[in-house]
Amino acid sequence: MLNDQEIERAAAQLADYKRSDALSQLLDQYSVLIDDYKRLKSDYEEERESREKYKQMAKDQERNPFVLVLVDGDGYVFNEALLSKRADGGSVAAQLLNDEVKASLRRKGLEHCQVMVRIYANVFGLSKALSKTGVVGADSRSLAPFIASFNRSYGLTEFVDAGQLKENADFKLRAMLRLYADNSQCKHIYFAACHDVGYISELTPFMGNSSKFTLINTPGVRFHDEFTKLGMGIEEFRAVFRHSPLDGPAPYRPINGVVGTPAKPVLGPPQPASPTKPSLTLAASDDSKTVCLFHSIGKCKYGKSCKMLHGTTLAEPKSSQQYAGLPTPSSPGGRNDNIASLASQLSNLPKAHEIPDGCVAVNANNYRLDPYQPPISADVMSRLKARVDKRRVCNSFHLQGACDAGDRCEYDHEPLEPEVLPALLSLARSQPCPRRGGCRLEGCSHGHICQNPECKHRGGKAYCKLPYLSHLEPLGDARFPPSVPKGGRKTNGGSASSTASG
Repeated sequence: MLNDQEIERAAAQLADYKRSDALSQLLDQYSVLIDDYKRLKSDYEEERESREKYKQMAKDQERNPFVLVLVDGDGYVFNEALLSKRADGGSVAAQLLNDEVKASLRRKGLEHCQVMVRIYANVFGLSKALSKTGVVGADSRSLAPFIASFNRSYGLTEFVDAGQLKENADFKLRAMLRLYADNSQCKHIYFAACHDVGYISELTPFMGNSSKFTLINTPGVRFHDEFTKLGMGIEEFRAVFRHSPLDGPAPYRPINGVVGTPAKPVLGPPQPASPTKPSLTLAASDDSKTVCLFHSIGKCKYGKSCKMLHGTTLAEPKSSQQYAGLPTPSSPGGRNDNIASLASQLSNLPKAHEIPDGCVAVNANNYRLDPYQPPISADVMSRLKARVDKRRVCNSFHLQGACDAGDRCEYDHEPLEPEVLPALLSLARSQPCPRRGGCRLEGCSHGHICQNPECKHRGGKAYCKLPYLSHLEPLGDARFPPSVPKGGRKTNGGSASSTASG
């Protein structure tokens, strides 16, 4: 029980409480606290919703990463060996371009990205220009089969006709560049239009993000020095684009497509005609028609509707032993017997030590001949492939002793084992020379004559990129006109592919 003092103190506290109205103040404070809580909760919900939206956006941006390849097709023209194959060349061109980009992406750690290609060109004007060089036909849109096949090859690959107005292709490229340069899903941009300094102003704003861009160089166009000042990466796609400008020398083309007819070489002094060279002749009644070489080897896809000469009006060569051994209709089923004969014929090619310094070897038709190269063993080729799979090696450096790109070269300059060098040369010669048989460039390591007896064009199964004339030209009676010194425009650089062919 409380004593009197405790009772008096409790009574005093009760009186003070009644006078101060503490309960009212406590209730007011509690009401304010609840209001503050409601406001903080509302702010928190808004912040959480914003954060979730941001996370979703970031997730969406990583869902479909891609790289963009932008090409000015009026300046960066595909390799003429591809264009001359029309529809077949279109699919091969798309594959080569995709392979080059994929190899570059692996070095950048972006191999998970899809590749989107956009090429813009004046197809009418480009067809007309290529027709003058003899690469394509004279039709106003002779590139159409090539482009259609190119577009069918990959879902994100497009070769677009920008129209005939002068600036149409530029307008499209600039718009695409501005659209995707700040797109977070676009992880990298390959820009192939460095022949035109007008694009400098479009690329300058992105110098702060230069790691997102790679500028494409190719021997067929002048890479302006102003582009090097942007601080962006520079790479070469040598296997894809033309190695000489459109106004440069045309490739070797026999007159009327008749094998054995002497043609004027593109480079080097004219050579006298040989009175003993074999030829394919026309019947008198059909001397105005062009011989269809594809029919003579059983590969003409037009059949009876072909406008060129077929059948018995095509006379046999006087000496079939002088040719590279394409199977003819007169010798069906002789594939196995032909292999040894073909190897023997190939040995008629001049040896490297037989070609004088400062000269190249040509046959009676003035078509360039490559030095004979003995077959490469599977073991040596495997060793080269193992090296190339790690990093592609530089053909120019290893085969010619010098590389124009210098420190900017992306390919491997580390020493190769001496026994592997012939395999590298064989691999380099599986790529056709853009100048074909008219090439006179000193030390050119591209292929002019096919040296593979198992080539598909000779009835075998081995894939070969060299054109048909590289299999039909006579291999003997070599002559040695002067070569073009290395100071001229080169076509023989690049790197070894990781896949042997031919």
